[in-house]
Amino acid sequence: MEFKLNEYHRDISDEELLDDLRRVAELLKTDSFSRSEYQKYGKYGSSTITRRFGSWNNAIKKVGLKVYEVSPRRHDFLEKEEDFFSDMKLIAKSLGKDFITTGEYEQYGRFDRSALLHKYSSWDSLLQMAGLKSTPYRLGKGKEISDEELFQDIERVWIKLGRQPTINDLKNGEFNFAQNTFTRRFGGWRGALEAFVNYINSEDVPEVSNEDVPDTTSNEIITPESNCQSAKSQYSTVHKTRRDINLRLRFKVMQRDHFKCCKCGRSPATDPTVVLHVDHIYPWVKGGETTMENLETTCMECNLGKGDLVFEE
Repeated sequence: MEFKLNEYHRDISDEELLDDLRRVAELLKTDSFSRSEYQKYGKYGSSTITRRFGSWNNAIKKVGLKVYEVSPRRHDFLEKEEDFFSDMKLIAKSLGKDFITTGEYEQYGRFDRSALLHKYSSWDSLLQMAGLKSTPYRLGKGKEISDEELFQDIERVWIKLGRQPTINDLKNGEFNFAQNTFTRRFGGWRGALEAFVNYINSEDVPEVSNEDVPDTTSNEIITPESNCQSAKSQYSTVHKTRRDINLRLRFKVMQRDHFKCCKCGRSPATDPTVVLHVDHIYPWVKGGETTMENLETTCMECNLGKGDLVFEE
């Protein structure tokens, strides 16, 4: 199994961009939508569209849609930028921090940040304007940041958004690590994504030999030919694979399952409170192996409710 990055769209025509806006409007059954909504469902980057047509609303008007207006609940209260910066500082103080993430502002903030982000280009710029510290290169202190830690951060945001993260997601503070951390390590954001995809594709199904897996108590190997009752009675088996699911395999399972819970269908892309897990379909302690075929994506609630139960067809 191989995963590829989205293609560059520098040579895409104006009409193709506008056609995709019409497609998303039809998909959402709406006469107007925001850049963030397009980012979830669109084929191209919203920044590509705004650069091509001068602004997001210019592009929206060209396809006969209404100018997108930010909800008054979050925007009309902002009479001057100082109100926004004061709100940021108040949240940071209440959280006991000298910086805040975009997710924290979305949760506790009073205003819409999109207009100021467009003006100042990045969340770090807004933090500095508010007299706060920039998002740190890493959360916490310790050893040198490893490539795998950066890959885990990319994986986390990719799963949360349900799509390939963009440079705008990085600038807007979706990541635990700062933009400079990725660009210094990989030469740019595109280089970071390419390194991540190469890492993910470097191993299809991680398996180890029986000699590498400690035998617990039973010498019996449960095979697919074992009858169901016999399999259920065995809690200690010799396995061909480790129980732990590594980063590569976990991401591949989630992408195969479209970053949604296989039980209830919920996804972090539509509900930020959803936390996804990858779990064995047939429990490892009962003989199940750590393979693509025996793994599925579940949300935290469905996973906790399942435990070591075996669901029969």
